[in-house]
Amino acid sequence: MQRWIAGLMLSGALLSADQVQNEFRMPDIVLDAIKHCECLNENGACNPHVIRINSIDDAQRAGAAGFAVNGHLIRCGSTQECAMQAQALIDGGINNLDLGPYQINYKYHPNPFVHEYFDESSAREKANGILTRLVKSFGYSWETLGRYHHAPTDPARNARYYRKMYAYIYGNGFKAEGTE
Repeated sequence: MQRWIAGLMLSGALLSADQVQNEFRMPDIVLDAIKHCECLNENGACNPHVIRINSIDDAQRAGAAGFAVNGHLIRCGSTQECAMQAQALIDGGINNLDLGPYQINYKYHPNPFVHEYFDESSAREKANGILTRLVKSFGYSWETLGRYHHAPTDPARNARYYRKMYAYIYGNGFKAEGTE
């Protein structure tokens, strides 16, 4: 009986923890800044139909396999086209991919519904979840927001990223180092 009660209490705690995470929302301006920093900007607008291959060797393998890789990028014409190409890359063993407008890394945040990475609202919810976990682990700071982009092994790269976010959030009065 005591085990059953303990199990019930643990289940309740886990369910409430999951509900708290889903109820917690990062401020819209922060999610907008992430998208601004991550999304490939073409002709003044975000192109959500982008796959970034994070390894030079994998990008070369994908190019040799017939994918239209330009450097590390594959531009697709639609969500469906991107989802098909991303799934083909994953099936071929290339899974260190940043996908969609929030450039969510498939290797670390896998989702069997690959098309959701390229759908604005689904990707935004996934980005919110990633940021929520980061903030819960490391606290709410610019450095933590920089972790969305890159592991903390490169502090200078993260600093450029969160300065770019800061400039987006607080306006053009702040010139972020390394930004245009």
